[in-house]
Amino acid sequence: MSALRRFTDRLRRTSLWQRLALLLFPALLLVTGIELWMTRHDALAAANAAYDRSLLGALKSIDANISTASGGLSVELPYTMFEFFELTASGQVFFRVATSDGLVELGSADLPAPPVEPAMGVPAFYDATYFGEAVRLAAYRRDLDRAPAGSTGRSVLIQVGESTRSRQEFTSRFVRSAALRDGLILAMLLCGTALALAAALRPLSRLAREVQARTPDDLTRIAETDLPAEVRPLVAAV
Repeated sequence: MSALRRFTDRLRRTSLWQRLALLLFPALLLVTGIELWMTRHDALAAANAAYDRSLLGALKSIDANISTASGGLSVELPYTMFEFFELTASGQVFFRVATSDGLVELGSADLPAPPVEPAMGVPAFYDATYFGEAVRLAAYRRDLDRAPAGSTGRSVLIQVGESTRSRQEFTSRFVRSAALRDGLILAMLLCGTALALAAALRPLSRLAREVQARTPDDLTRIAETDLPAEVRPLVAAV
């Protein structure tokens, strides 16, 4: 309570512009901070949506090259596509192809597993850490062959992952640009408020000069021309 009282007393002794700055500036900073947080959240969601399409494309490309025509499992990896994918991801790309019976295991066998078992035929995206680096992974599980009624057939799990470095760089650039824009808007808003306040207080300054220039025995009515409506009752009372 004592701190609040000191702040209130100090506020009473300040000018109108200082009062407005003390009350308006923290609110503007809070709104700007919330807007930047929302911008970062939206930028990260947009980056994930864009980059996840690349993961999904790599996932489908590997799936299209899986064949069981020979009775076993053959996978022809599209290395050219991986090279282009690495250029897009600005980092290393990881993959894993594994069957449910454990007989086939290709790629990085220690890739982090999905936090929840992916539904059959539905791609799942998730974040994880691999060798101390943040990665974004996509997982896809599908049946390899038809199983008899009441039994479970073989399935294959395909995982593709990439470093999130490029996503983080994109988000950081986007947020920095938004911060510069919001800072400029905040500065323009404060300058505009200061100019508007100075223009609004100009009639009061004129009134003060007029009253100071009067002689002690001058009882002529003070002119209310161009005075704000809030000040006119005070001038009329005087």
